[in-house]
Amino acid sequence: MAALLSLLPIAAHAAGFDCAKAASPTEKTICADPALSKLDGDLSAAWKKALAKGGDTAALKAAQLKWLKQRDQCGADAPCLGDRYRERLASLNGTPLAADRWQQTWTMTSDNPSFGGVLTLTGTAPRLHFELSANNGANTGGLDGDVVLHGDSGTYRKDKCRLDFERKGGRIRVTQQGADFDCGAGSGVVYAGDYVTASQVQARPQADLLSLKVVTDATQNAIAHKLLGADYATLVDMVNSSADETDLDGLHARVMSYWVRGIATTNAAIVMSRGTDLWIGLLVFDAHDKVRMRYYSNAPAWKKTVPKTIQAWHDNLDKTLPIDVMQ
Repeated sequence: MAALLSLLPIAAHAAGFDCAKAASPTEKTICADPALSKLDGDLSAAWKKALAKGGDTAALKAAQLKWLKQRDQCGADAPCLGDRYRERLASLNGTPLAADRWQQTWTMTSDNPSFGGVLTLTGTAPRLHFELSANNGANTGGLDGDVVLHGDSGTYRKDKCRLDFERKGGRIRVTQQGADFDCGAGSGVVYAGDYVTASQVQARPQADLLSLKVVTDATQNAIAHKLLGADYATLVDMVNSSADETDLDGLHARVMSYWVRGIATTNAAIVMSRGTDLWIGLLVFDAHDKVRMRYYSNAPAWKKTVPKTIQAWHDNLDKTLPIDVMQ
């Protein structure tokens, strides 16, 4: 996009770029989609006007770079890319997005990344079509249908499933009546929740063991980071469902087990904590895609010894799983 100078070296039909040189999934998606190419051209024109006005060009360029990063996070997701372009166009043109702008892709807000949902609304108000997907761990669900808006709300009904949609500013609240299976979803999967634009989701801080309440304070979180290394992210990904466990070693430790719904025998962990002492067992896949358990502890007397509590948890899952005592 020539008008965005070196800030936006992307290929777009409307800007006259050679799409044969498109490299990233984002660039290729823009080139392959006429609607996105047009949005790209519209943004090029808006960028020229914004620069011509003068003012704080450094702040303008910084905002554009920030937007570019948000846009690229969409990857090849065309609806997400369209949303980012329309949002940036509105900002550059100084015109707020339409108050009745239901028609976009919305993402469920969740403190836990293993729960989620995506809602896409298309059509012309008051009659809209929705496509809705959600997940709880490895279990998923999908539903689509039509809804007629009455002001800022609308309702979908089919058999025992009812979904109520209510828009409040930059979010849509979905409430659900009917069980997971009534609404075409797997066990534990619900569509209810607050849905916001993708840019709002991207602005939220990433989940960690502290926000997920696996550890109780910043000190424990820092210890877990250092102790687990790359497996810190592995443990975060396993915090989907949880249960209290019994401390069989008399360590007066808090013990919690975690697993991913639907794949609990391959994605699970157990965490024992007492002050600054941690004992952690988690399942991983080795280089041959075989499941094994890694054991970590920063407690000096337990670095080479697996507690009875973690051993019993391991045996209950599968006694044959190899155990790696990490040093």
